[in-house]
Amino acid sequence: MISFAFTAEQQDFRAELLRFARTELAPKYIERAAAADFAWDAHRQLAKLGVLGIGLPEEYGGTGPADPVTLGLATETLAQGDINVAAGPIYVGLVAAQIAEHGQPSLARKWVPRMIAGEEMVAIAVTEPSAGSDVSNLRTEARAVDGGWRITGEKIAISHAMNAGAALVYAREPGTSGYAGISCFLVPLDAEGVTRSHTIGMGALPLGWGGLSFEEVFVPADHLVGERGRGFAGAMSHFDFSRPAIGLACLGAAQASLDEAIAWSQQREAFGRPIAAFQGVSFPIAESATLLEAARWLCYRSLWARESGEQHTHLAAMCKWWPPQVAKDAIEAALVTHGNLGYSAETPLQQRYRDVMSYLIGDGTAAIQKRIIATTLIGKVAAR
Repeated sequence: MISFAFTAEQQDFRAELLRFARTELAPKYIERAAAADFAWDAHRQLAKLGVLGIGLPEEYGGTGPADPVTLGLATETLAQGDINVAAGPIYVGLVAAQIAEHGQPSLARKWVPRMIAGEEMVAIAVTEPSAGSDVSNLRTEARAVDGGWRITGEKIAISHAMNAGAALVYAREPGTSGYAGISCFLVPLDAEGVTRSHTIGMGALPLGWGGLSFEEVFVPADHLVGERGRGFAGAMSHFDFSRPAIGLACLGAAQASLDEAIAWSQQREAFGRPIAAFQGVSFPIAESATLLEAARWLCYRSLWARESGEQHTHLAAMCKWWPPQVAKDAIEAALVTHGNLGYSAETPLQQRYRDVMSYLIGDGTAAIQKRIIATTLIGKVAAR
């Protein structure tokens, strides 16, 4: 018999996080979202709750074996209070797992415990002016020198560029092309030759979106993460976790918006009765609830497949293109239900709308996700 139930432990953990999201995160969401500073205080609270160490090695302060379903559940729940704070476990899970699994032990011992404790963030730097979804075209170079590497190039649209202590930088050796020759390096962002530049977006301001420039930056040999020349291939499996987790974060924000719309439709009156009595109000709520439910279980299906060791790249891609779109549409419907109050900057609806919108672009657009799905189902002919 198929069961869609979470374990008792997961349910208790979710209840604890939901209380935290509603009482601690939600009241200051708009205030935090309006600032370009990373919310370190809230992030460290997540560390105290044990959220940042889910599925990371116990030797570094984590919970142990990979636990993508619980991490997804935590992300969705926290996003009901603040989607920007909820992004923290996604990035820690994505980056710390790569360092722990593919980095030198000395590198992992230095960075992973600090990430789990909420003391450091490490960005992931792939996108360039000439290489977004087409990673095979990236131009940042890593030239081998005595004792390590010299990295030169430019990265743009990097989450946590302004607040991270280091970044996983993807660069290629001179003379290589395509995916071959791309390696991953952990680069401290206070190293000589590193320059940061802030990019102000229409949402997700606390995530410190920006650019990173590298001018002959020296990186020690032991800062290579993964196999030389196969850095991006080593990272791809970790993106199969982050994509459904991002989908769940968007859905968590949308669920909070839908709950607010339901409550408002029962309170607000027009023509002598609650507006919930009108199908023009109740039907969009019903439609949003249905789509959110379907999108939610697509995400958990992908995370369950990851936990079970099944091939799930196509499912993860589905989770990145569709649930954020569903979430954006549901928030828009909730905003319209509230009328001019929903459009007001004093309510969280407009802020959630702008924050969720960032995920329609960041970490891979819908178009590139559909390409991944098509390639997985049809074959390489779909990628030509």
